[in-house]
Amino acid sequence: MFDSHISDTLIKLLAAWLLIAGAAFWAHRERLGLSKRMLIASGRGLVQLLALAFVLHWIFDIRSHLAQSLLIAAFCILAGHNSASHSDGRGTTWAAAAIGLMCACLATLPWLAVSGAIGDDTRTLVPLGSMIAANGMNAISIMFERLKSGSDVGVGLKTAMIPNIDTLRVVGLVHMPGIFVGMILAGAAPMAAASAQLIVLYMIVASSFTACMVSFLLMNHLGKRKK
Repeated sequence: MFDSHISDTLIKLLAAWLLIAGAAFWAHRERLGLSKRMLIASGRGLVQLLALAFVLHWIFDIRSHLAQSLLIAAFCILAGHNSASHSDGRGTTWAAAAIGLMCACLATLPWLAVSGAIGDDTRTLVPLGSMIAANGMNAISIMFERLKSGSDVGVGLKTAMIPNIDTLRVVGLVHMPGIFVGMILAGAAPMAAASAQLIVLYMIVASSFTACMVSFLLMNHLGKRKK
């Protein structure tokens, strides 16, 4: 017999998943070729996030900066593999994307920690590192798709940066981001919540640009070496 809390959680997850199922059915009716990808992604997301929730307290017990770095590097490697699938899927493309994401983390997290903008504990660095990897992955994937379709790097990079820049442009007008809302609901002062959210948004824009640039330069370099 299920615990009432587990049962309530499952009902909420099912209600939210039905939105994905509805979108997938619509995509299937329109023959867009997206329904299978939507459903598989929803299943993977469920398993992966629940697994993370199960082990998160062990992750947050990490005190070593080396272990923190290795964990964030693992995020970048996995994210780089996903981005490479939007290009030619080769190992060199994967390496370029992963290194680009690692450089994005190195260019932002240490500076923010040293300047005091964020803490240097695992509870802060690992989630922010995962955000850099995820947002950088999305930007690199968009850039790769544009390059694959014949666009030059300038067009590809501009297109890749549109979502992050647009989010920054309309924050507080159209968009109330998750960190801001979460801190407000937790009882934080509005100015403190706004400050924390802006730090993250600035970090995401700068890191996504860095990830795209480094990835492209590395792909170019590795491509020239092969010739």
